[in-house]
Amino acid sequence: MKFKIALAGASDMGKARKNNEDSYLLAPELELAIVADGMGGHNSGEVASSLAVKVTRENYESMRRTGMKPSPYNDKVSLSANQLGCAVQMANSVIFEAGTAQADNKGMGTTLSAAVLDGDRLCIAHIGDSRIYLVRAGAMQQLTEDHSLVMEHVRKGLLTREQAEVSPLQNILTRALGTQKTPSVDLVEVMLEEGDRLLFCTDGLFKAVKEETIRQMVMAQPDDTKACAEMIAAANAAGGPDNITAIVGTVSRKSLKENIKDMFKKSYA
Repeated sequence: MKFKIALAGASDMGKARKNNEDSYLLAPELELAIVADGMGGHNSGEVASSLAVKVTRENYESMRRTGMKPSPYNDKVSLSANQLGCAVQMANSVIFEAGTAQADNKGMGTTLSAAVLDGDRLCIAHIGDSRIYLVRAGAMQQLTEDHSLVMEHVRKGLLTREQAEVSPLQNILTRALGTQKTPSVDLVEVMLEEGDRLLFCTDGLFKAVKEETIRQMVMAQPDDTKACAEMIAAANAAGGPDNITAIVGTVSRKSLKENIKDMFKKSYA
């Protein structure tokens, strides 16, 4: 079975920051979506996140068009996931080099959570503490793992999630793009079902608005564009302490006409 995802996204500076260091991408022609949350002094965070999104998209598109099989190759996931992961590593190289080439950009980095649709599965490449959630049958599941110090402590049983939410260490990342030459990028795949909702977001949303409230908002608002706007408004109402970015998508089944069109595309590719 083949699905499609209708996606909507929005980003806001929040109430406390002077600029927006988040970036996001909706590329329906590639069935690709990305969120990135930059960090660094001056405008470096903005530079890092925008580079991450731009370079990942360009390289994924190139590999998808040519059918390139990346090396090294992870046999546990699909070609699409491998291509996306490779594209993210290429973005890391560009950010790392930019960070070492200019003093103003030294130490810059970014989170990145990207996903592409491959038939009936979602292929994810992820690094940092931005998140991708799946909302299905009233329940919300986090598909990505936070690469942060406090969440490592939660996974080891040293902190509860409630303690992590108020910890002064919650902004310390253990992995991000641009901070190492070859960081580890998580590749995750999940099978989709008709009616699934997807939420991509930076920490400016989930640190300001409780997960349960986010789940209820997504469930209550079937319009993806309005859902994004309402969640950003809720984060700002809670003080808007950080930049806020959200992408919401709804999974539906492709029509026979759309499947035939896809077959012709592949035939003439």
